Amino acid sequence: MTLLSDEQLANIAHDYFLSNLNIADISKKYDLSRYLIDKAINEARDKGIVKINIYQRPKRAHKLEQEFQKLFNLKEAYILEDLETKNQDNEMIVHYAAKQIQNYIKPAHVIGLSWGTLIKDIIDNFTESNHEDLTFVQLVGLAVNTSRRKNQLTQQAAEKFNAKCLNMPAPLYTINSKLVKEIKKEPYYEYIDQYFKKIDLIFASIGTVKSLESGKFFMDYYSNKLLKDLDYSQIAGVIFGRPYDINGNFYQPIESHICGISMQNILQIPTRFIVVKNRFKDDALLGALRSGIITHLVTTSGIAQRVLQKANIN
Repeated sequence: MTLLSDEQLANIAHDYFLSNLNIADISKKYDLSRYLIDKAINEARDKGIVKINIYQRPKRAHKLEQEFQKLFNLKEAYILEDLETKNQDNEMIVHYAAKQIQNYIKPAHVIGLSWGTLIKDIIDNFTESNHEDLTFVQLVGLAVNTSRRKNQLTQQAAEKFNAKCLNMPAPLYTINSKLVKEIKKEPYYEYIDQYFKKIDLIFASIGTVKSLESGKFFMDYYSNKLLKDLDYSQIAGVIFGRPYDINGNFYQPIESHICGISMQNILQIPTRFIVVKNRFKDDALLGALRSGIITHLVTTSGIAQRVLQKANIN
């Protein structure tokens, strides 16, 4: 009996599900019986090589949305009713956020990005289109971290829209704040700074204190100097490299050590999408909402309710 490798199973499944070839055509292509092709398609599903997702239009929690808009002065709140499982919630959030953000991308000319697994997933869910007059800009330098979650995403986003991109060839932090001032004098930085002032839209996720602590290099060489006066227990979240507390107060001493867009420029961007799918980021979300950095929010009803509970306690 013919045994097929996972790669062969994937090729057959691709032809059947994505290229819409029928079993007879695939049988001729690979010189295999129709029985083996049918068996390969089923085996690809059983092995998880093929995953079939049926998209259901999410239900929005309109009362919660109205409450969030009023309480936190949001332009838009997209709060989606929880589904049966965490995985379903995650897929729903990513798919819905991608759809809503792409609506705002259509009229935009400059879009700011940072990094993160969630943002990568959203980019992967964008529908490809031609937008040659669009530029994706990296907002801050790169964190010194070997994790793929810290990879630049501007190139991946640009490829989705046949657009341009500008990366930030600098570290996220410098211990010597004078170095940041010198970097800003470089012609490339002056060039990218002009784009910072023209950004129509940013979309991002938020981190927690664990996202800082997970960076071993940062903890070993930077934290004691950049965050020496900061009580870690008071950090509710981190966004664009900037820690803040649950009341929305940013830790100001770190600002002069960040290579990238200034907080002043961030707050002048008209559309600031923040997407949150992790239910353990309720403190981080509450602090970000109180800071005023969010204009457009996408999250679930479960997370939203936890935020309101925390807001009432605090």
